[in-house]
Amino acid sequence: MQQSRSVRFCHFLPLPLLLLLLIPLSLEAQQVEGIVVDDANGSPLPGAHVQWIGTLHGTTADGEGRFRLSSCQDCSTLVVGLMGYANDTIRLQSNAPLQVRLKAAATALQGVSVRERRRASFTRMSSVAQTEVITVEGLRGLACCNLGESFENSATVDVGYSDAVSGSRQIQLLGLTGVYSQLLLENTPFLRGLSAPFGLGYVPGQWMESISVSKGVATVKNGYEAITGTINLEYEKPHKGDAFSLNLYENSDLKSEVTAKVNHRFSERLATGLLVYTTLDSRRSDHLGHDGFADYPMQQQFNIANRWHFDNGQGFVSQTLVNYIHENRLGGDMRFEGDMRGNDSIYGFGGTTDRLHVFSKNGKVLSNTTSVGLQVAATWFRQDAYYGLSDYLGEEKDIYANLLVNAEVWGGHIMDYGVSFRYTDVAERLSYVPYIGAPLQYFADGDNYCFREVLPGAFVQYTFRYGDKFNATLGVRYDYSVPPSQIHPDVSGAFYADGDFQRHAVSPRLHFRWNVWNNWVLRGSVGRGFRTPNLIAENIGILASGRRIVQQEWIGREEAWNGGLNVTKRFQLSDGRKASLTVDYYHTRFVNQAVVDLDVAADEVWFYNLDGQSYSSVVQADFSIDLFEGFNASLAGKINDVRCSYHGTMMRKPYTAFWKGLLVLSYHTRFEKWRFDLTTQLNGPQRLPLNKGEMQGEADAYLYMLGQVTRKFKRFEVYLGVENITGHVQKTPVIGADAPFSHAFDASVVYAPLMGRLFYGGIRFNIR
Repeated sequence: MQQSRSVRFCHFLPLPLLLLLLIPLSLEAQQVEGIVVDDANGSPLPGAHVQWIGTLHGTTADGEGRFRLSSCQDCSTLVVGLMGYANDTIRLQSNAPLQVRLKAAATALQGVSVRERRRASFTRMSSVAQTEVITVEGLRGLACCNLGESFENSATVDVGYSDAVSGSRQIQLLGLTGVYSQLLLENTPFLRGLSAPFGLGYVPGQWMESISVSKGVATVKNGYEAITGTINLEYEKPHKGDAFSLNLYENSDLKSEVTAKVNHRFSERLATGLLVYTTLDSRRSDHLGHDGFADYPMQQQFNIANRWHFDNGQGFVSQTLVNYIHENRLGGDMRFEGDMRGNDSIYGFGGTTDRLHVFSKNGKVLSNTTSVGLQVAATWFRQDAYYGLSDYLGEEKDIYANLLVNAEVWGGHIMDYGVSFRYTDVAERLSYVPYIGAPLQYFADGDNYCFREVLPGAFVQYTFRYGDKFNATLGVRYDYSVPPSQIHPDVSGAFYADGDFQRHAVSPRLHFRWNVWNNWVLRGSVGRGFRTPNLIAENIGILASGRRIVQQEWIGREEAWNGGLNVTKRFQLSDGRKASLTVDYYHTRFVNQAVVDLDVAADEVWFYNLDGQSYSSVVQADFSIDLFEGFNASLAGKINDVRCSYHGTMMRKPYTAFWKGLLVLSYHTRFEKWRFDLTTQLNGPQRLPLNKGEMQGEADAYLYMLGQVTRKFKRFEVYLGVENITGHVQKTPVIGADAPFSHAFDASVVYAPLMGRLFYGGIRFNIR
């Protein structure tokens, strides 16, 4: 068994290491350093662009407004700019660090405002990791009620439903489910563990300022869990946001949403923001399948967050956010009501969720070359749900702390190091009755369903820079899992004995970025990651079926290697239009994995450790071009080869499209009074597991389209849109709907849209 899990990954290492050796380490390019600040209040301006005038050689200021730019021959003048500020030109007269003070455009231009349209999405050229950024403009071009609906214009992230009853949505990144990626809120852990199944619905679309999707293993600073990538959310900042904004949304199924944001600055140092979201979905419909089951559960959610921003003007910045969510869901048979829980003649689904999340980020600049930061996050989560005759109760407490130091060691090279701590207490209790007559299965203490983790860790990362030409980060982290018997003696049993417990996790990771020539950028990454599975929460859709659960053994910690290469080219066309091309390849190979086997029998699901191979290979190409003024087209395609060994037989993973194509068209008129967005997805065939329905083997490819029209006025904007324009839906969303309490029932076989053509509209109102 152990031999079959071992894997050699050395074939990813030669190219990055060879590139490092090819760079003349002894040569050090002269660099210009400085900081970009607001002229009015002296606050740093992250994202400011610094460029040698008359060239394409430039860089972007980091999160503290600082920049480093290597010199070039016959270059003596810099141009510095940022949206909303007037450009400034600086002629260098010495090698001393610069302080560039930008004036707000309205002041500098005496009332004449120059605006540049933000793109819906772009690839960060300066980032060492391949990062796609979905901007607020991209989010506004979609219905974007929540995070789960924010990736329709992205070929990188796929979103689907876990079942046809609960409305739970899940993502895929690099062909694997979202649990293998890390979902962060402003670089602090956010949606993980038991929050994952319904978590995409906990993030209102109107709260987000941007979404950054990075492929491949993350750097060691944020833990060992990110195997396939990182999704980082940025909420609106209170010291930069509008004083008040309101979004009202309604769709043709009478789902209503209200989002409000209020920001207030007490002074130049202190600001606060209040974010409120509520949704009411009080109507059930049975347009899909006409089988007596609701197409989507009724949902009521109240979501509120309060955040604070403090900057003392002397290098100390603190940010704190408190977020509380309460949600109710009710679905299943159209006749089912909320007081009918446990009814054995009418099938129902219901659930109540409460979630409290807090984070605090504090940073202090100690000198021109050193800063220290402390991140703290805590989550309390409770979900009480039922699927037919089965009851599920999930509770989680999670505390995370990360202390990190960033220091320039010599010649622009950076050293990051620090320590982290995580405490997790998870309790999943499932009383499972898949069908009438089946024996009660109870899953709780001692077998992967209730556990506590105490994880102290340490990391160090070195960043080598050779001007703007080449940079690489080499990092390693060590995490120690305290044995369960030392935390809680009662939980070490047959399935959770200390002898089987993996205590040590070493995660080496390497990233590099090489500006090869004339805006051609080559990137690469390789590294190892680990994670602890939550078997029921991560496979919640199984509860909406008549499958019996079989766990063969204690499921160990998952471990995988990931490596990839990508190349990006930006084109500046002769008439000022822009274009970009990105091609990448990523491979993930598991050493151990929690295998979910749906092919042993049509009415069973088996959980066991990987005995054989499991891998994912994904190749993707993205091309974007400005066809003419105001009109942008993006074309993307990818191929997923995702396979796993199921009881000794290598098979394609189910519910993963073998290929996908995407076309996004966006047009706006002058001054952006009108905007038109159209997205077309072509989703390839998917393997279906063994099931009780008529659909076996492979599901056909299908076309999915959505579009939106937006009209902007001085103080507000109105938008109208339609999802699933073609109306393509899954033929049989609920297998055995006429016998929901039998082993023939299965609502977990989902391979196509579950919602038909849906119209929506709304209004956004802002006071700046």
